Amino acid sequence: MGESPAMGFEVGEIGDGLTRIVDVLGNHAYLVEGIERALLVDACGGFGDLRSCIDQLTDLPVTVVLTHGHEDHMMGSYWFGEARLSPLDGGLPCWKGAEERTRRIYEQVVAEGIVDGDAPFALREGSRPVELPVTDGDVFDLGGRRVRAVGLPGHTAGSMGYLVEDCGVLLSGDAVTPIMCLFFEESLSIQGWRDQTLARMAELPFSHFYTGHHDHAFEKACLASFDAAGAHALEDRGMPWEHNRLTEFRGIIHLCPSDTLDADSVDFRAVIDRWHELPPRVRKGRRRR
Repeated sequence: MGESPAMGFEVGEIGDGLTRIVDVLGNHAYLVEGIERALLVDACGGFGDLRSCIDQLTDLPVTVVLTHGHEDHMMGSYWFGEARLSPLDGGLPCWKGAEERTRRIYEQVVAEGIVDGDAPFALREGSRPVELPVTDGDVFDLGGRRVRAVGLPGHTAGSMGYLVEDCGVLLSGDAVTPIMCLFFEESLSIQGWRDQTLARMAELPFSHFYTGHHDHAFEKACLASFDAAGAHALEDRGMPWEHNRLTEFRGIIHLCPSDTLDADSVDFRAVIDRWHELPPRVRKGRRRR
């Protein structure tokens, strides 16, 4: 990967006409180019001038599509006039909530010196885009390349993946990740995620997928291990978990058996379920001497 001349992004090719774009907080977006048009899948978290970055990468007209309605995927769309989002996720409360959380994150990362307060910031210098709908089965013809929207409910009710048909790549957002977050009010249950996301992905014609927060690709064969993680989480007691920046986000994390504790590893697996009271631990009695 290399640093973009547009401040605050790293960019790298992951395939022919496929570019990964990563902001300063590690949020990923993907540019898919055809002959006539380009598709920007997700828009990072609003840190850095994403519009200028995209303009340096392509001269094609760009359509912005969002995998789901969370701030770390949608706030960079404030540099663009329009963005497509599933109606199951979108609407004014979604955008207002994302804006409020982004402001709080911005204050924290500027105070910590992670982000320069003078650097471009979409929420300050851009404006809320016009929200247009995208639904399961919609096809974006980019000229010599088709990208199909695929409903993958679980992380959110309206989560979408974008299947680049000619190269067998699925851009899946947060639909399936090594730390699978199902603690939001808008998340499905663990079993719902297994039934509606993993089962749907198993039917799709792709060889590997890219997430919203990892540089490496995941092979389709990995889906079995994600399903096993879900099955483990349903039986596991788990332990309390809290978001390190947005403390209202909390849940129960289930660490799944694995050979690694590196959360960035392709082999790490964990599931974070909604917050609930944990049953007491069963303590073994002491043996009498």
